[in-house]
Amino acid sequence: MTVVVAAAALRALAEVPDAELGARLLRGVPTNEARSDEELLRHAARATAFGTELAGSTPCGSTAGSLAGSTPAIVEHEGGLDAALLAQYDARHHRIDLFTDSIAFCEQLVDDLGWRHLFPVGSVRAAAVEHERAHHLVTADRSRGLRAALDHEVFRLGRFRRLAYIAGADEVAAHAFAARSLGLTRSPLLLTRAATAAIRTRNDARAASNPKEN
Repeated sequence: MTVVVAAAALRALAEVPDAELGARLLRGVPTNEARSDEELLRHAARATAFGTELAGSTPCGSTAGSLAGSTPAIVEHEGGLDAALLAQYDARHHRIDLFTDSIAFCEQLVDDLGWRHLFPVGSVRAAAVEHERAHHLVTADRSRGLRAALDHEVFRLGRFRRLAYIAGADEVAAHAFAARSLGLTRSPLLLTRAATAAIRTRNDARAASNPKEN
């Protein structure tokens, strides 16, 4: 019964608009706890617009124009499930680390939840790469651009304005970037939210069945 209820709760995420999922992501990031729902929705919308626009100016798999130089190397690993990691961008070594066990888990989850029409076969890996490529682009060239897009003013003196960064906004932007790059109808944030919950459930179950390992 618990498994059925959990699956139903994950499927219900598909009824939540991407904008609301973005706001929920921001809500879960420290320093955002006191922000209103309206403010978080506004920041999520602006971050989404920024990521979508960035993808429109950067064809999938390339770094067009002056953006960030070469595409990071892609290195595949096992061991992502225990840490609930699908991929991560390593700026120091200029690479994208992909965790193949997590990708396989997410592909199976897409089938289990009946979301294959939203995330075609192979799109999990592709979205992970594009998501981390967005982090690469923002880190290398566009961090100021994201801050400007958020337009969150914290200080003004005459013409001088100081804009603050909103923690988690880069994640929302990166999901939007991946969706636009791959032509997905839903943000990969939907799958990420479901996968995070499913992986947590898996890890908790494993820990409970193997108490000596804790």
